Amino acid sequence: MRKLSTAIALGLVVLFAVSCSKAPSVFKGFEKSETGAYMRFYEKSGTGIMPRINDGVTFSMAQYFNDSLLFDTKDSEPIDIILEPAAFVGDVSDAILAMQVGDSARLVVLADSVFVVMMGMDAPEEYAGKPIYYDLKLLSVKPSEEIEAENQRIADSLKVVEEEFLAPLRSDARNNITESGLIVMEQKGKGKMAQMGDYVDFDFLLCDRDGDTMMCSYGIEPVLMQYGEEFICKGFNEALGMVPQGGMLRFVIPSELGFGAEGYQGIIAPFDPIVAKVTMNDVMDKEAYGKKMAELEAKEEARRQQRLAEEDESIKAYLKDNSIVATPTESGLYIIRETEGMGSMAQWGDAVAVHYAMYNLNGDEVESSYSYGEPMHFTIGKGEMIACIEEAVMTMSPGAKVTLVSPSELGFGEFAVHQELLPAYSPLVIELELVAIE
Repeated sequence: MRKLSTAIALGLVVLFAVSCSKAPSVFKGFEKSETGAYMRFYEKSGTGIMPRINDGVTFSMAQYFNDSLLFDTKDSEPIDIILEPAAFVGDVSDAILAMQVGDSARLVVLADSVFVVMMGMDAPEEYAGKPIYYDLKLLSVKPSEEIEAENQRIADSLKVVEEEFLAPLRSDARNNITESGLIVMEQKGKGKMAQMGDYVDFDFLLCDRDGDTMMCSYGIEPVLMQYGEEFICKGFNEALGMVPQGGMLRFVIPSELGFGAEGYQGIIAPFDPIVAKVTMNDVMDKEAYGKKMAELEAKEEARRQQRLAEEDESIKAYLKDNSIVATPTESGLYIIRETEGMGSMAQWGDAVAVHYAMYNLNGDEVESSYSYGEPMHFTIGKGEMIACIEEAVMTMSPGAKVTLVSPSELGFGEFAVHQELLPAYSPLVIELELVAIE
């Protein structure tokens, strides 16, 4: 589904205004800055300190639509970012570039730009052609040169810490150091080694220097891939070619063979060496790999059919326990009518607004539009909504309310919305209200 106001607020730095030769009427009362942003200053400090691209900037921001506050940093931390080039003329970056430290101003952008450019969709009717306002106050600027120097000091410190960890391992006569710098601590097995074109089945464990697990496949699911494909990092790919079939390899990947100064998605820190273990379960040619994949697919299909059979029984039990007598539609959807609406029913291609509350069969609420304070908007037939809601809404008139009991194939299917509340192949119960046909 979606949280509309949150999605808009996430565009703090890359919000857009329409670039055109003539300013839209909603920009009246605002002056166009040299950077292209339409602004009205509340206060000009005269400090003379202005940011540049790549400088660090700290600013407060409040976001408004139709006099409603959508987002505000007042009760939280101010925004602290590296200023990047504007994606389009007139965005927040352009406004910040036009300000001095201590200035406060209001920026106006068209809501259409937020939806079309950021979300890839047309703005809903209530937003189309209307302004979104941003009250901004530039609190501080940190020059990019100062940031670069600080980052270099941090990098140098991290390199020292890494070297202190690696030096004893390199000097240990029991370890083997490859030409690239990979440190091999233990190697077992004498089976077949993978060659280019082979397929491999292996398990792996990645730990940080303190022995804390970062990634692991043991006891979860082994990796099947063609040897030579990129996996994890350069050092890991090298090690994979050193593990014999049925064997094991323990090794350390220096950061220069790993993720270097960037790290990896908050899992692996910059300049962090990786302590790893790989067990090679099988080395196969193309034919053997094809047979193995066919066997795995057959087992997965059997498990899927079992889950679907269990799902059907759970839906029947839910209907019985709740004294619901209803006939499913051809697709298998149960639609229990609670309140009839007024007027014509929604049709394929209509833009609609609905409220919903979604539950699992145990009655646990998973998500509700009522908690967002506004209905959800979508166009029937564009694939913007799960199938059970699209099917049901075409049987409803504005004001109608229904309860849906839906099989997973009309909901989220194999996708796990929530591992505990709504895992894969979970039936849904949805309270659905058609608010309007737009």
